[in-house]
Amino acid sequence: MSFVYSAHRILRDPDRVVGIICVTPQEFIGAIIDLELLPHQKKYRYEHISTPCTMGNETFGVHSRPSYILPSYSLEPVPRLVPWLSDFHLSLVLPVAAYWFMSLVFWYIDKQKYFVRYRLHTPEEFKQRNGVTVAEVLRSVLLQQAIQTALGLFLGYVTQAGDLYGSKEYDIAVWARRVHSVTDAIPWILRLMGIDVRTLSRNLEVYTASSAVFTAKPFTFVDSIINPYLGESSSTYGFAPWEIRVAKTIYWILEPAARFGIAVFFSDSWQYFWHRNLHAHHHKIYIPYAFGAFYNTLTEAFILDTIGTTLSLMLSGLTIRQTMCFSTISVMKGVDDHCGYRLPWDPLQWLGEQDTRFHDVHHQSWGIK
Repeated sequence: MSFVYSAHRILRDPDRVVGIICVTPQEFIGAIIDLELLPHQKKYRYEHISTPCTMGNETFGVHSRPSYILPSYSLEPVPRLVPWLSDFHLSLVLPVAAYWFMSLVFWYIDKQKYFVRYRLHTPEEFKQRNGVTVAEVLRSVLLQQAIQTALGLFLGYVTQAGDLYGSKEYDIAVWARRVHSVTDAIPWILRLMGIDVRTLSRNLEVYTASSAVFTAKPFTFVDSIINPYLGESSSTYGFAPWEIRVAKTIYWILEPAARFGIAVFFSDSWQYFWHRNLHAHHHKIYIPYAFGAFYNTLTEAFILDTIGTTLSLMLSGLTIRQTMCFSTISVMKGVDDHCGYRLPWDPLQWLGEQDTRFHDVHHQSWGIK
């Protein structure tokens, strides 16, 4: 088995030229493969040699399926969501548009005296207690957004920001290979637990041959969600079908969710640790309102918002369209937290305990800091 493990490791090393593969629970040793990485291409050339391999005094049959075949691909720019505006520029425009649209909605609600029963403060408190005028707040927010947008345009020009597509099948195959690598460790784990792998393999063969339990496809639920929209791969690239299904689940669901989680965690942590030293200026607004959500000094806006958001996006590896969603939802949540209304049907106030009421207490001189 040490020879088999070494063969797996050699094949997976992209710097090697020759690899040997072994598959199946019966410990067959696969074919010797001439593996050549073509320069500047995500593509492998395989030559399958159909000869048995000998180890000791035993000769093992050759497994006829070459493994770890990664498909070639070519990248192209993602088609624009808006024909006359690139996705990158749209990612800069949408958060600003969401900020002012939501602020205007709450301003209209306030002027028309809708939902008075859900207001946290009276208009008199708003006029008397705030330490900064509405005009000052508007000028500050507009200046910040202009500077942040200009910086975003500059960074986009320098980095040539843009999403590319065309590597979906390759990326799924890579995840399938990782899943396969994880399953390689299972026999070793079972042996450490004192389980006889060969006996277990034979028992499973007998059981699956006599039982209808394993006739149903695994991951049927995942298939029902993903496949109607994404379709099945034309090839499994040498992997088992269940490995491809797990890889698709990771690629389409788990990986994006993890990236969003990393972005949220880093952004919130950054805001928390910088908050006490830089955030006092914002708290001149004792009675929060939607327009004042991003009222800060230029220093605070640059460190907390610009740098913090940029680092969170870089560390998480979000695509431009994912960034679009993350930034826009973050802005909408910020405006909603400052709106001054505790609306029970507002979905943004269901995202955790830090809703409008919590943030209102936070803004008071005696509140949570």
